[in-house]
Order: sequence, then structure tokens, then C-alpha cells
Amino acid sequence: MPRPRREGPFLMKGTYFVEAYDGPRRRSLSLRTDNYELACQRYKDGLRELLNKIRREHNASKPRKQLDWLPQQVEQARQKYNDSKDHPDLPWPQEIAAGITGQKKYNETTGELADKETEQLAEYIGGLRDDLPLTWQKLVANAESVRKFKTHSGYSSSWHKNVDLILERVNFTPGQASAKRIRAWIDKQTAKGVSSVTIKNWCSTLQGLIERAITSDYATQLAPNRFREIDFSVSKEVEKKNHHYCPTVDDYSKLVNEVLPALPENYRVGIELMMWTGCRVSGTKYLAASTEPGWLDVPDEDGAKGGGRVPVPMELWIRGRGLKIISGTRMSAALKKVHPKLSNHGLRSGFKRATRAAGIDSVLSEALMMHALKDLESTYGGDGFPDEALKAGAEKTWEVIAGWCNR
Repeated sequence: MPRPRREGPFLMKGTYFVEAYDGPRRRSLSLRTDNYELACQRYKDGLRELLNKIRREHNASKPRKQLDWLPQQVEQARQKYNDSKDHPDLPWPQEIAAGITGQKKYNETTGELADKETEQLAEYIGGLRDDLPLTWQKLVANAESVRKFKTHSGYSSSWHKNVDLILERVNFTPGQASAKRIRAWIDKQTAKGVSSVTIKNWCSTLQGLIERAITSDYATQLAPNRFREIDFSVSKEVEKKNHHYCPTVDDYSKLVNEVLPALPENYRVGIELMMWTGCRVSGTKYLAASTEPGWLDVPDEDGAKGGGRVPVPMELWIRGRGLKIISGTRMSAALKKVHPKLSNHGLRSGFKRATRAAGIDSVLSEALMMHALKDLESTYGGDGFPDEALKAGAEKTWEVIAGWCNR
């Protein structure tokens, strides 16, 4: 912690200064006067400002958990500068900006800060520009706009939640995304124990945000996309190991005969619905409102992944009428009693395996899992499968699952 070198102002080259020690280093700040009485009046405020300056520099040098700067930090600095810019000891905008980002080097020829983004922040704080440099949040808003133009609907709330979680871990802004900076960030996440598959997904998301900004003419200055200069791909073998655990025949037997009987009816019905239909956990809550006997109708709305319509065993459909199924977390916790790696989504993997064991056409099995038809399948032959085909495929799959449960 800095400590005063001596009490009171001291005279140096005709001007009074206040000074303090920063460790072994002696620091000083001009009181901007050669009058001793005036210097004494300014001494207290000058010492406070010097200590605050040293503290800001220490804080700026600490490892940052978030971005090098946040918009609210800059807005607060700009407001403070505007409110006090006539104060004789107020730091210059460049000094304030450098304290926020920690980028303090100057270009000796131009007098500007060496880091272009920090110089832009200084210009914004000083009122020389009206807009902040690009933030990831701005790129997210741009990507949302592009998405709405192409599909007439924005990204889901789960997509935005996932992006927000990624951005909490990113310690550089879009303009600071150099190959060296990205690689250092990847190495840091790896050291924290984040899997290579997760890092690949994070980098793909960030690369996509920058790519949308470039190709939509929103931020062409980000070209070339520096994420393309980094190889963050992983092998198919590693990705395969990262997939959701697929339950075995023994798991199905344990689930039905040991775990399900001990659960409340709403959790039990929710798990059985995922097991027999392969629906997502987000779709289970719509069973209570599905009015056609023997069918689950999931609307195409935010969080429902496009929705869909699939057959449900009649006995299960009857049990689910008017039943509130809302806690995916508790259902997932119950599945951990079957196998530590089994999750809600793992039951979808088990359903897919059952369709293969039943000899169901792969395209029909995708439709039973509420996946949209792709490529030529979506172009020719109408929109999806008729109910009769869906029901026939589901009944063959149910036979396989029933056999697994009874072993």
C-alpha cells in the first residue's frame, strides 16, 4: 500500500508537489502552484488523487476475470470527466482510458495510445466521438437482426443464455481478437479444465458473431476473422466421447423396476414420456395441454426447438392429463440413480438406438424425435410424415423399449 513520503508539499523546480511511496518507488503529483499557502490548501486533495491514481494502476495490472473494459465503466468515466473537467488535477482522457484497459504504452511519434481501442475509449471519454468501440453485446444484437431477416424469428432464449455464459469467460473485445490473444485465452480455459469440445463450441460461437458482423457490413473492420487463423477443431473420436451417455438395456430395467416406482407421479410421467417418445425435456410440459388422445403436441415457440407432434402410449397420455411437469433438474437427478452419466437428453439417445433396433427408416426416426426434415427430404413429398406413418414407427420402437424394460 502506498505511504506518504513526508507530510506537506515540497518544492521542486519552482512548483510544489505532493509525493508518496509505491513500494520502493517514489511517486509525485504536481499541485500546480508556486505559492506555499495555496499548495497547503491543495495538499489533502492532491494526496488523495495521487493515492487513487496509484490504486487505479494496481487494479489495472491485476488479471481480469471479465473483458478488459465494460461499457458501464467507460460511461461512468465519461460522466465523471464531464462533471469535473475544469478541475486542475483531473487526469487526461488518455490516462483514464489506459487505467481502464491497462494498455498504457504511447506512440512516441503521434502521442496517441499504442492500443487503438484504448485510444478510441479516450476519445469517447473526452467527447471527441459519440460511439464506443465494438462490444460482443453489439455483435450479438447484430446477429439477432440478421437472423430475423433470414428466418423471420430471432434466436431462442436458450441460445442467448448460452452466449451470455460464454461472454462471461471472454477477456477480450472483438477489436482485440488477435490470433495470439485467442490462443492465450484457449490455453487459459484448458488450464482451468474446460474440455476441448466445449472450447471448440465457444470459439465457433465467437467466430460466428464476428463473421455475421463482417458479412452483414456491420463491422467490416473486423476482417479478416482472426478465429479462422486458429485451429480449435477436435477429432471425431474426442467429440464422440463427449456425447450424451446412451442408456443400456440394464439401465432401462433398473429405471423401470427400481427408480421410477419411488418417484412422485409428475416426475415419473415426465421421465417415461422422454423414454417412450424421445422428446426433449422442454417438451414434457406440453403433455397436459395436448388435447388429441395419444399425441404430444409441442408448439413452435421460444425454447421448444421448432416444436413437433409425436405419438404417446395411450396409458401414459391418460396419466399425464392435467399433470404439471416442470422440473427437468429433478428428473435429471433421478436419472443419476440409474447411472451417474445418464441425463434427460440421454433418453433421446436411447430412443434413437431403439428406432434402429426396430428397423425404422432413419428419416422417420428423426421425425419421431421432432427433428426437422433436411435437404431434399424437406423439398419433396410434402411437409413431414402422416400420422399413420408416425404411429406405426412409434409402435415398433415401443416394442423394443418394452423388451429392454422387462429383461
